[in-house]
Parts: sequence; structure tokens; C-alpha cells
Amino acid sequence: MERYASPGEWEPIPFFQAVYHDCALFYGNYSSLTRPPYDDLWPAEFAPERPLELLDRRFAMQFRLEQARAFAWGQQPTIANFLPSHLLDRKDEMDFVLRLARVRREAVRYLGDGTFLRPPAIDVPEMKIPMSRLSIYAGQRDAVKEFTGKAPRILASAWQAPDGSVAAALVNVSEEAAAFDLSLGSPEYPVPRAGVVRKISDAGTMEVGAYADGRASWRAEVAPEEACVYTIEAR
Repeated sequence: MERYASPGEWEPIPFFQAVYHDCALFYGNYSSLTRPPYDDLWPAEFAPERPLELLDRRFAMQFRLEQARAFAWGQQPTIANFLPSHLLDRKDEMDFVLRLARVRREAVRYLGDGTFLRPPAIDVPEMKIPMSRLSIYAGQRDAVKEFTGKAPRILASAWQAPDGSVAAALVNVSEEAAAFDLSLGSPEYPVPRAGVVRKISDAGTMEVGAYADGRASWRAEVAPEEACVYTIEAR
């Protein structure tokens, strides 16, 4: 088994979440800041000279992308092969993970307890980023393989909380701010006939605007490397 990404495969509809989220929560992925560990029982001649060596910083975008996918799909935030030293050695990446965890905590009624809805269509450009491909088992003689892949700058998903309110979760994995129009309404999204849109982010919760025509429309603004959840609730 390998941990890797192929161009064009970053944004499939996560059917496993749509089917199983109501009865089972999934935990993260193999996203890691280091090379995989090497078991002492595996062939010694293939063992790395520096176990759990930090990956090059050029793969930071891929790390954020993999973490963002788990967040958008409602999975518990996790990181593989974590070491306390990463809080200093890879502070930017770890800060990103912690932001995801804090926003998820504030929006857990959607991302943890809610029902997965069709991801909203958003108009954002793709970007090319360096990606690593790592074996997580014995065949590590070739170490890290690198290729260039494509990925969306913003990942998006939609959820309905047990109380009936709807939310759109967004994660900006790029280092550039983004702004685009979002509109959610029936029949795809069971939003209240009239209500208010609020934004949950690491900075807190703020009201964005109100609507009264059965379709919530607003200008979504997402800062660099920001995760947020826009909620649509009745007043």
C-alpha cells in the first residue's frame, strides 16, 4: 500500500462519508510530516539512515491538502507519526492542523453529528503543487518519489445538523486569499425559508447576512490557509 495522490483525484464525492457518517466517525488519514517508520523486523538493508526524517518543506501544500480533505469530509483531525518537536520544527503546518481542530470543535454539530450533503459547486482555480509518494511498508529503498499534481485551492462540503440547519465547510489550502459567491437553496439543500448566515472560523463566529427568499446567497471570503464553516439557520 502506498500513500500518494494522482492528478485529478483530489475531489471525488466521498460516498463512504455520505453512507456511514451517521453511524461511524472516521479518523484522519496517512498525512504526515515525516518519512514513514521502519519496523525492526523488516530487512535491515532497506532501513532508512534517519528514521522518521522530516519531509522537505516543499511538500507542505500537500500536507495541508490531505488534512483539509479529512476536515471537509467530517473526519476526526489526526496526524500520522507525530512528534512533539514538530510543533517547533514544522510550526506552520501544525498551526494549520490545530486551526482545523478548533473550527471543527465549534462546528461539530455539522461535521461530527450532521448528515453529509452534496458538496456545493464553487468557482475557484486549480493549482499545481509538488507531491510526494511514499511507501508505508517494507519497500522503502527508493525513499520519497516526487511528482507534480493538480489540486483545487479551496475544498468545500455541505452538511445538515440534527436541528435542520445547513452549513458549508470551506478550507483554503493555498497561501492566497479567496473570495467567491455561494448560494444554497432547495431542492438540493434544505435551508430555512428565511434566516441568517454566520461564519465560524478560528477567530470566532460572526454574522454575514440575512435572506428571506428560500435561498441563502453570500460572498464567501476565505483567508490564506483558513478553515471556516458558514452556517445557514432560521432566525
